[in-house]
Amino acid sequence: MARIVALLLALAARGCVPIDGGAVEASWDIHALDGRGIADCSCTCPEITQVRFSVVPAAGGADLCAGRAACEFPCRAKHGATPFDIPPGAYALSLVPMGADGQDLTGAVAEGDAGAECLAQSGVAPTLRTVGEGQLTQMNAVLIPAGCAPVCGGSDSTRVCTK
Repeated sequence: MARIVALLLALAARGCVPIDGGAVEASWDIHALDGRGIADCSCTCPEITQVRFSVVPAAGGADLCAGRAACEFPCRAKHGATPFDIPPGAYALSLVPMGADGQDLTGAVAEGDAGAECLAQSGVAPTLRTVGEGQLTQMNAVLIPAGCAPVCGGSDSTRVCTK
């Protein structure tokens, strides 16, 4: 009997997540600046390949997720959560659209197919939330506005932005 209990405890311990603070979770969807849906992240212009959490202390300070791969997720995932290592406190939370080169696309303008200029990313306004020890803080669903690539319908506002 003791062997079974020890085995069950060992298996349970392997599934644990280290908790050294709180975590932040969000889901996102990409929409064209004119309000229509963008079916695929590759149809954004400039192309969004990753989405990164921005976790900035409300009292001021550096973004706790800047340069951390654990805070970055493929755009197509449309969901992500940081590790449980954010110290308890109030934070300005937002999502940052990123390009293939890892650069923040907020405010970026790019040249699309056939020399057409893409509309600038307008970014996502921060939301003030309190992160608690061992708690998952929800940002709710976030809409990320982006330009529609010319190859996906560009300025044709009568249809979904898709290939």
